Amino acid sequence: METLSLGSGQWHSHHELELSMISIITWLIYAFAVSLVALAIFRAYFHPLAAIPGPRLAALSNIWQAYHVRNGRMLVLGKTLHTMYGPMVRVGPNEVWLDSADAFRSIYGAGNGYEKSEFYFLNRPSIDWGLNLHLPDTLDLLSEFDTKRYRLQRRLIGPVYQASNIKKFQTAVDGVMERAVAQLRTLNGAEVDLKEWMHIIVVECLGAVVLSWSPGYITAQSDGGTSSHGYLGWKRKSVFGLFPLITTAAFFSKGLGRWFSNLWGVTFPTPKNFKPFFTPVYHKSSKRINVALRQNASTKSKPKPSKAKQDSQPIDLLGDLIQLHKTKPEFTEQYLRRMAITNFGAGHETMCSALTSIMAMIGSHHDVQDKILDELGSHGYLPRPPTNKDQKPNVGQTHIDSDAAASLTYTIASIKEAQRLYPVIGMSLSRKVPKSGLSMHGVYIPPGTTVGCNPVSLHRNTAIFGDDASSFYPERWLQDDVEARRAMERYNLTWGGGGRTCPGRHLAEMVVWKVVPALLREFEVVVPKMPCDDEVEYYFMAMLTGVRAKFIPRS
Repeated sequence: METLSLGSGQWHSHHELELSMISIITWLIYAFAVSLVALAIFRAYFHPLAAIPGPRLAALSNIWQAYHVRNGRMLVLGKTLHTMYGPMVRVGPNEVWLDSADAFRSIYGAGNGYEKSEFYFLNRPSIDWGLNLHLPDTLDLLSEFDTKRYRLQRRLIGPVYQASNIKKFQTAVDGVMERAVAQLRTLNGAEVDLKEWMHIIVVECLGAVVLSWSPGYITAQSDGGTSSHGYLGWKRKSVFGLFPLITTAAFFSKGLGRWFSNLWGVTFPTPKNFKPFFTPVYHKSSKRINVALRQNASTKSKPKPSKAKQDSQPIDLLGDLIQLHKTKPEFTEQYLRRMAITNFGAGHETMCSALTSIMAMIGSHHDVQDKILDELGSHGYLPRPPTNKDQKPNVGQTHIDSDAAASLTYTIASIKEAQRLYPVIGMSLSRKVPKSGLSMHGVYIPPGTTVGCNPVSLHRNTAIFGDDASSFYPERWLQDDVEARRAMERYNLTWGGGGRTCPGRHLAEMVVWKVVPALLREFEVVVPKMPCDDEVEYYFMAMLTGVRAKFIPRS
């Protein structure tokens, strides 16, 4: 009986323990639910940003914005949010989009103290004993948070990327365009994926300019799936960027990163017949850098190489970067290796995006294309028939100098107009409000808030670009009103804002200003149908997807 009584007592104790654990778990679930409700109420009604209009769900969590990013709807949001809610829209618990010239001046004005937001966490940080994050010094200009370091990096590479130096690489682009035109002619006007062909041309141009090398894309008439697969990578980055804590943790836990990617559906298998260009770029640039560094070390005690040997070296951008490292030790070997790859990493998608937008808009507006053709003819860039039977036809100038291209005012206006309507960036160029706070449109925005202008919205602002800001109208860039033209140039995020403008702008403009006239000189570009906004997948890095085009050879 004693044994039975003891067993019964143990059973009661165990049962009570189970009930106690259930009670604790129930209480924790209840407390968690109450906390979530309290947090939601605070963010919706009592948060310092509660007075700023915007979608209600956006005020509660970044999940709202991430959902639309994942679905590629940033073009639609950029066009509609400010129309619905005004110049200030709350798109997250602690993020506000602004759409005005005043906001642009405050956020992107040089020296105003607005640093990049956590959205740009792209490199693995180190953590000290005080749990402080320290970002690596790798010359990643997009994600560099240290302003002093960024300015030093820009100062170092500035001479290499200035227009006067970049122009010497024009012949490399000319060679690419000769091959591209020849291949496009073999298609006999067949419909192609415009984005893929613009990517083919861009990667070939970068290969020729940076490395004196070709990836073979023109010959293959394919980019090996790199454009589409790379763009999906931006879909993933755009979602992760909205959750900086997850992004940081994922650097230290690959399992967490995979789980979060799977949760949001941003895990993508490598496509069949994938032909990446980064692998050969890395190997070729590394080999040349290694050879140059060995030669530099061995010739310090030897006579300077002969002029004939120096002239045999490739004339390309990598050669200039290697020389920069030799003459300026502060441009370290790590900087050199990173910058060699960055030319491709930062340039292949942005220039592809720009060219796709430009050719799509010109190809879908035949009146604009006709005016560009007239301008090319008036500058001697088109073949002209003989005036009599004894005269040979004038083939015109086959290569368009980038300096001379600047005189093609209507062509350049068309390029600017396409980049305005379909910019390379599809989300806010976000910054953090400094300690002084921000007072804008009658509302005070506290320090630490993420703010920024979305180029899609800003570039359609009627106060800056006119009542027809949503229309493709290149003539707006040629109007007589000088102040209006200056305002359009000033309040413009095509090349970034403030002290964070694109360091490769002159390289990109040289390529674009040569490629566009060269293609229009040789082909009538026809875009049968522009995709609807809902069909265009836009992320932080944005491209006009789904455009089909025909390159019909001109007789």
